Amino acid sequence: MTATTGRFVPILDGGGGELGPIGYDRRIFLAGGKPWRWAGVSAFPLCDRFARGDNIDPFLHAFDGFNVLRVWDYVTWEGTGWESQPANAWKEFVAYVNGWGFYVELTALTDDDPARIEPSKRLITELAGTPGLFVEAGNEPQIHKHIDTAALRSALEASGLPHASGDGDERFYGTYGTAHTPRDNEWPRKAHDLKEYYDGGGPSAPTDAAYPVPWVADEPMRPDESGYVATDYRAYFGVAALLGGGATFHFTGGKFAQLPTPDEARCAVAALEGLTAFPDDAPNGPYRRIDEQGKSLRTYVVGSSMVRVRPTTLTAPEPGWTALDSDGILWKKS
Repeated sequence: MTATTGRFVPILDGGGGELGPIGYDRRIFLAGGKPWRWAGVSAFPLCDRFARGDNIDPFLHAFDGFNVLRVWDYVTWEGTGWESQPANAWKEFVAYVNGWGFYVELTALTDDDPARIEPSKRLITELAGTPGLFVEAGNEPQIHKHIDTAALRSALEASGLPHASGDGDERFYGTYGTAHTPRDNEWPRKAHDLKEYYDGGGPSAPTDAAYPVPWVADEPMRPDESGYVATDYRAYFGVAALLGGGATFHFTGGKFAQLPTPDEARCAVAALEGLTAFPDDAPNGPYRRIDEQGKSLRTYVVGSSMVRVRPTTLTAPEPGWTALDSDGILWKKS
C-alpha cells in the first residue's frame, strides 16, 4: 500500500532490527535523531492474535508503508473482546513488528473499570524501556466514559516510554498528544485541531491551554462512516502531516485486526499519500491560511507546502505552486 505521490520511500522489508529511539522537536517526532512522521493504522487485537499463534503477516503486508500499529491491551466487547497479554508477550510482539518497520502504540485502558488500573500500572512498569513502543493511557477517556488516566501517570513517567494520557484538556500529560477530532460533515478540515492543541486557544474554547508536544490525529472518521471518499482522506491526512505529528488510519476491520475491504484500502492509500507528501519537518515552518472565497473548504500553508481541503478548482490560489496530485489537494512551492 505504497503512496503514489510525494517523497515516501517504503520502509518495510521484514528484515528485523531495532527502530530508532523517539525524540521530539517542537511539533514533530524524531526517530533516531531525524524528523519522522507518525503514519498509524488501527489494529486493536493484533498483539492478542500474535500471542495466540495467529499469522499476522497478511495484516502487516496490507499496510505496507504505514509505520505505527495502534493496539489495545484488552476489550470487553461481548463476543469479540479479549484479555490483556502478559508483558513478555507484548515484548515479543513489539520486537516482531519492529522488524517489519512498525512501532506500536499500546492503549492501556479501554474502559473506566477501576479494577483495570493496577494491572495496567504493572504492565507499564514491566514494559519500561521497551524499544519501539508508545503508550496511550486511555482511549477517549471522557467520551461516554470516565477513565482515570492520572492513575497511570507516575508509572508512565517512570517507564521512559513515549506516552500520552489520551486527554485533550486540562487532564493532559505526556510526551505527545492523541487527538480524536470531530467526525462531522466537515471532518477533513478538523485535523487543524492538532495545531490548536499545540498552540492553545482551541479547539474547544479560546481559553484552552497550550500543550506544546507533537499531536497525532488518533482515530478520525472511518471510511464506512464517510462514504469512502478517498480525496477526503488525502486531505485530512495531508493536514495532519502539515500541522502535527501525523495521524492514524481508522477503519472497521482495524477494530478486529482484519484485512481492509477494497474500498477501505483505497482510502488507506489516499491517507498515506497525504501523510507522505511533505518533508517530515514541514510542521515546524511558518503557518498561514488562504481564504479561497469558496474555492475550497479550507486551505492551509506551512512554509513551501499546502493542503486544499475539498477544492472546487484545480488551480492554485497563488502563483508558484505545483500540484502533487491530480485533484488539486496537495501542493508544493515551485
